[in-house]
Amino acid sequence: MSITYSATYHNAVGHFYQAVVFLSPVTITIRYRDEDNQEKDVYWLTKDLVAFNEQVVGSELQYRNNRGEVERLGIRDPQLVLALKQTLRGHRLFSKAHTRALGSIWLKLGVIALVLIGILLALYLWLAPWLGERIASGFAKETEINMGEQMYQSVIQQYKIDAHKTAVLNDFYAQLHYDVGYPVKITVVESNEMNAFAIPGGHIVVYSSILENMKTPEELAALLGHEASHIALRHSLRNIFRDLARKMFLAMVFGNESGITSVVVNNADALKQLEYSRSLETEADNNGLQLMSKNNINTQGMVRLMQMLQKESGGAERSSFLSTHPVFKDRIENIEKQIQQLPATTTGNEHLKKLFHDIYE
Repeated sequence: MSITYSATYHNAVGHFYQAVVFLSPVTITIRYRDEDNQEKDVYWLTKDLVAFNEQVVGSELQYRNNRGEVERLGIRDPQLVLALKQTLRGHRLFSKAHTRALGSIWLKLGVIALVLIGILLALYLWLAPWLGERIASGFAKETEINMGEQMYQSVIQQYKIDAHKTAVLNDFYAQLHYDVGYPVKITVVESNEMNAFAIPGGHIVVYSSILENMKTPEELAALLGHEASHIALRHSLRNIFRDLARKMFLAMVFGNESGITSVVVNNADALKQLEYSRSLETEADNNGLQLMSKNNINTQGMVRLMQMLQKESGGAERSSFLSTHPVFKDRIENIEKQIQQLPATTTGNEHLKKLFHDIYE
């Protein structure tokens, strides 16, 4: 007479039934009555058992049927658990070596791997950028200016310089009297893209296309004040070294790389794609407004500049400036709020206005 055991059978669609279980090394027979009180037999081939979760109360055996669906057997009878281990002791699910040794090893290795990945991720996302900021803050200004000159020479070779606009724009900047602590030099290059970017140490590169969209000298003063603020506040240097620290961290993990200045110079072209964070953009806006106000430039030029850039971003794929210097609604709102706290100014420098018109002659 075959020994039977009680269990709860869960079919693939989630219905469950009280069942009687018959065991053999090859087949597990599950007998139950369905909703119509009809007796049904289900046959599980032991080779297709996929999992056994043993608990003090409520163990579970899982089986994958020929349709690829998983059926389950809920077990509360400890005698059935013992019978499974004895009858199927050669099965991979009931091998002590498998469940205790291999399972334990994989669990430990998985935990160790997750911990190591977490540590590396934290070092990459937080520690490396922090170290980059520390390096940038300790960088001597003279070294920054010299390095920036090398970066400028490296990046400017790919452009055609507009000598006339470059000369006029440098005269225009001189008339602004912005004191940023660096010898600012401006270069206008011919390009259909709307862009401008600052290089550590004092160089500003302005694309001709962005100048073509300027309607007032105050807008141009705002653009130069914004970019000069990036230089004064060392935003480009800080961002470069944050990125460099991450790259050097990856180099330490996966290979070797040395020579901070040479690495920066060799990657100088990335400056025009350097994206500032929202906080750094706001900081440059605020500092640019301070420069304009201090030197009697109408600060509404900053609002008009941002509105023009935002309008250009609507359908212009050529507006690279917007991809690296995103204009947000709250950014414009911040500029308007800052202006309210500054004394009202009007641009009275007639020579500044003349130079602005000279750019387009």
